[in-house]
Order: sequence, then C-alpha cells, then structure tokens
Amino acid sequence: MSAQGLPAHILALFTPRPPPQQLPPMPIKRGIKITGCAEFVEFLPKEVPPPREAWESPLERKQRKLREKMEKHKEEQKKIIAVYEPHKDPNAVGDPWKTLFVARISYDTTEKKLKREFEVFGSIKRVRMVYDQKGKPRGYAFIEYEHERDLKNAYKQGDGKKIDGRRVMVDVERGRTVEGWLPRRLGGGRGPGRVGKPSKKKLKKMAALEAAAGGKKPTDEKESKDGKEKDPKERDQRGEKDRDRGEKEHREKDRGDKDKEREKDHRGDNKDKEREKDHRAEKKDDNRENDKEREKDREKDRAKDKEKAKDKAKDDKERGGGGRDKEKEREKDRAKDRDRERDHRGGEKDKDKQASRGGEKEKDNGKDRHRDDKDRDRREKDDHHRGGEKDRGGKDHREKDRDNRKRDRSQDRGGDREKERKAKRARD
Repeated sequence: MSAQGLPAHILALFTPRPPPQQLPPMPIKRGIKITGCAEFVEFLPKEVPPPREAWESPLERKQRKLREKMEKHKEEQKKIIAVYEPHKDPNAVGDPWKTLFVARISYDTTEKKLKREFEVFGSIKRVRMVYDQKGKPRGYAFIEYEHERDLKNAYKQGDGKKIDGRRVMVDVERGRTVEGWLPRRLGGGRGPGRVGKPSKKKLKKMAALEAAAGGKKPTDEKESKDGKEKDPKERDQRGEKDRDRGEKEHREKDRGDKDKEREKDHRGDNKDKEREKDHRAEKKDDNRENDKEREKDREKDRAKDKEKAKDKAKDDKERGGGGRDKEKEREKDRAKDRDRERDHRGGEKDKDKQASRGGEKEKDNGKDRHRDDKDRDRREKDDHHRGGEKDRGGKDHREKDRDNRKRDRSQDRGGDREKERKAKRARD
C-alpha cells in the first residue's frame, strides 16, 4: 500500500529517524595494583596505647538511671518495713476477723454507696474509705461486719461486683491476721489478683525463661503438694479457684431449678391452652345453633313483611279512584284555614283590648275553632297513611283523638290564662 495522497502531517509520522551520533571509543584505564602493608610496619610507633574512654549510649544511660532509682527505692522501703506495725495503727479499729478489704473502687464511689452495695450480705458496723493527704480517695476501703458469717458471704459472692462502672476486688484483712504480711506499697500483697489467661506470646516467653533457668514448673498436683504448701500466694490462688468452682456449681444448680420451674409453667400453660381450645369449640357450636335459629326467625319476619306489603298494595289499588277527590278537598280546607289564620292574626290586637274589658269568651271561641281545624287536618293525614286500617279499628282511633283534643285544649287554656295574668301584672 502506497502512502501517496495522504496529508503532510500524517506522512510525517512515517519518516525515518536520523542516524545515531558516532562517538569516539572509551579509553582503557590501567588498574591500581594492591600490595600488603608489611613493608610499613617498621615505621609504626612501638609505645603502649592509652586506655580507651568509656562511651555510654542513650539506651544504656536510661537503664542505668532506672537501676539507680530502684536501688534507692528498695533502701527506703527497708527503713519503712522495719517500722511497719499494723497492730499499732490508730486508724485500724475494729475486729480484723470481721473486716473485709475492697480494692479497685471507682474514685466517684462514696462510703454511703459502698455501704448500700455490700449491705446485701449482712449488717455492717463500720465503713472506712482510705484517702490521701489531699483528701482524694485511694481506691480501696475496709468494711467491718457485725457477724463473721456475713464476712464469709461477702468474701465468696462480692468479688467482681460492678459498682459505678468498675469491678471491685474483695479480700479479707491480712495485715492484722496474717503474720509477716506486707502491703503492696512495701513490696508485698497478693499479686495481680483476678487475672485472665496469659496470651500465647507470654506463654512462649515464660517457657523460654524456664528453659534458660533450667527449672521445671510442677504440672501435677502431687508434685506441687508435699503435705503443706510453702508459698502463701499458691494457697491464695488455690482458694480463688475453689471459690470460682463453688460459684459455678451454685449457678448451675440455680439454672437447673429455674429450668424445672419453666418446664412446670410450660406444662401448665399447655393445659390452659387446651382448655381454652375446648371452650372456644363449645362456644363456636353454640354460636352456630344460635345463628341458625336467628336465620329462621328472619325468614319468618320477611314472609310477614311480604304479606303486609301485598295487603297495602291491594288497599292502595282499591282507594286509587277516590284519591284525587280527597286531595282536592284537602286543598280547599287548607285555603280556608289560611284565611282563618289571617283573620285570627288581624284580630289579636282587638282581642287584647277586649281581654282587659272582659272579652275572654270570643278569644276562647277563636282558639277552639283553630284547634278544630288542626284536628281535622291531623285526622285527614292519619286517614291517608293508615288507609284501610281506619275502617277496621275506627272506634278506637276516634276515642283516642277525642282524648288528645281534650288534653290539648286544657293545656292551651292553661297557657293562655298564665299569659293574661302576666300581662295584667305588667300593666299594673
């Protein structure tokens, strides 16, 4: 394929590069011959060199200062240990065999709160929290119980209790009960106390240290126990383990009892559920029977309603011819009633004047006429609605209408008399 006919900027891409620049060849240098220094030994000085100055690195300086500080602290501790006598301490008051030591307390916890938390195990006689010279709490306290059994309960169950977000450590008072006991500030104490399992890294380090020292750690209980334990720390650790086992067994017993109670409750609930199911089934059967009876009654009522509707339709057909004439008569009667009402309204003023003069008779007559007109309208409405029923029981309806008219007249007369009396009082 030829590149003819392509634009110049594309043809420039296919042009060859210029040839590389030709440089002169590299000169070859001759290497230096290396020889020994034995020839120059005669020229060296034969005098003894001066002693070398000691140089201390930063890490060595840090270790030296730490070592000196530890030695100084130990010397001070020896002086304090020589004077330390817990039996002569004025602040240590009360029976040491009934006193509980509580450590790792939160700095926000007060003596009142501490007493309330440990009063669960028994009645407390005294609580003493230790403070420093500035009045700040040191984080440990002494609680004296009234009975030794309460102290044992608190020692067994109170360890690890959470107070104000921190888990406290509990122990008996050992300063006045254990001979040769030293507190932690003087290099004694029980050690770290409640500690979890060491990590794999720590276990490897411990194994390496033991192998280097050449000592073997006793693994079996028979090797570690030779009649009596010599180390008090091991004794305390064994006591803690036994206490933990007892607590676990106690918890397992409580869980077993709770499980049994739950099973009993569950069985009782199942029985109650079965009874409820039976009761609901009986209710459903009763409701079905009642529904069937209701449906039968409804069907009977529907049949009766249909018969009544048929009878009404027949009556309407029979009265269909004379219905129009009755309506015309009613309209005429209504026109007459309107005229009478107008005359009655126009003559009310005259009636008031005549009432003062003694024209009560004409007033009563006009009201009687008005009532008669109302009664007639009411009768016609009843006849229109009831239809043929009026013919069947006409006598009863007439008697009821008469009684109603008499009652209305007596009520209207009584009301008119009261109005007239009020009008007379107002005029007087």
